[in-house]
Amino acid sequence: MGLLDDAVAVLDGRGVLEPLGGLIRQVYQRAADRHEPELGDDAMSFGTTVWRNLTNLGKASFDGVDGVRVRVEDNSLEILCAGYVVRLYSLQGGIESIRWEGSEARLGGAVENSRDGQLAFDDAEQFPEVFAGVVPPKRHLRVAHTGDIGTGEATAYLGLPRDNREGGSPWFEVTLWFGDAVTVGTPLPIVAGPVGVPGQRHDELPVPELPLGTLRPAGGAGRTLGVAGRRA
Repeated sequence: MGLLDDAVAVLDGRGVLEPLGGLIRQVYQRAADRHEPELGDDAMSFGTTVWRNLTNLGKASFDGVDGVRVRVEDNSLEILCAGYVVRLYSLQGGIESIRWEGSEARLGGAVENSRDGQLAFDDAEQFPEVFAGVVPPKRHLRVAHTGDIGTGEATAYLGLPRDNREGGSPWFEVTLWFGDAVTVGTPLPIVAGPVGVPGQRHDELPVPELPLGTLRPAGGAGRTLGVAGRRA
């Protein structure tokens, strides 16, 4: 098993992945159901709805769950469990085109995963009992998600982010979690946060109709992981 497989096994066993995958599907479906272009809705409003719903509903869903800590960091949902830090980002274009330089929090996980040697524990006020055990070698896990604005069908990938500012892949390992490797429709636009709050960068605007490339991770192409994947 690789490091990504280890992370998936732990988080799946702790009951994190199934409800998280279900929430992502639900949010995209509901956002598509209430999307009304005749009332002025567009891709930006769709993306904003998905972003805010995942943040707010995700925090509410995991608050109080044993062994799980949840918070909003850099205006995005962050889940902490068994030493792992899970963050969600909307996917713009191909899975290999994702960038981590949008904010300090966005880049920080990729940088930490890329360090050699034993990782340090976080501040006790921010991360209490969840880091009581051994910190995983690459503890930052990212969910890259996108969906079709017309059908509400969602696609999500799981991966270990890598600091690639000097080149190479943005991932140590990444694999399809659920959905189709090629998403129909226009990718979601970059969503800006409220004034004064860091958001995703506008110079990362996607090229319309850019399909996602089919992945071939170790163990087979386009595999699905976890309970959510098995039930997809």
